[in-house]
Amino acid sequence: MKKFVLVAALIMAAVCLSSAAGAQESAGLKGKTGFGYTNSGTPLGLKMWMSDGMALDASVGFNTAAAVQNFGIQLGADFVVSNKYPVVLEFRPALGFDVGVTTNLSVPIMLNIEYFVTKNLSLTAGSGALIFWQLRPASAFTFSHCVNTTSSLGVMYYF
Repeated sequence: MKKFVLVAALIMAAVCLSSAAGAQESAGLKGKTGFGYTNSGTPLGLKMWMSDGMALDASVGFNTAAAVQNFGIQLGADFVVSNKYPVVLEFRPALGFDVGVTTNLSVPIMLNIEYFVTKNLSLTAGSGALIFWQLRPASAFTFSHCVNTTSSLGVMYYF
C-alpha cells in the first residue's frame, strides 16, 4: 500500500511539474537513443525513440530481486500519453522472459513517468499490472501489480 501511495504522489507531482513546464518546448524525443538502468529484473536497458509519441526498449540482465538467479530479457514499447517537457507520461506494455532454475514469462503493463533532469538524463518511475507465468519446474499463473519506485528508479542517459 505504501508503494501505491508513493506512486500516486509521484504522478501528482508530475502533473504539477508538467503544468509548470507547459510553456516550454516539446522534448523532441524522435531519434534519441538512451542506455541505462531500467529495473531490478533486467537492469541494463536500451531505449530508442521512433517518434515523439513512441519508443522501443529492450533490457537484459540477471534478476537480482529473486532468491534464485535467472537471466532475463524484456522487450517493450512506450507510448506517450502526455508530453509536457521535462515530464513525459508513458503507457508501456512489455513482454519478458527469464531462464535459470525456473523459466518464466511475464507481461508487465505499466504507466511510467519519465522526468528529464537534463536534456540527456532522465529518471523513470511507474506502476502497473503484471501477468506472470512460471513455466518450469511447475506451471503457475499469477496476476499482480508491479511498481518501479525510488527503490528501483530507472535512470537513462541519452546520446
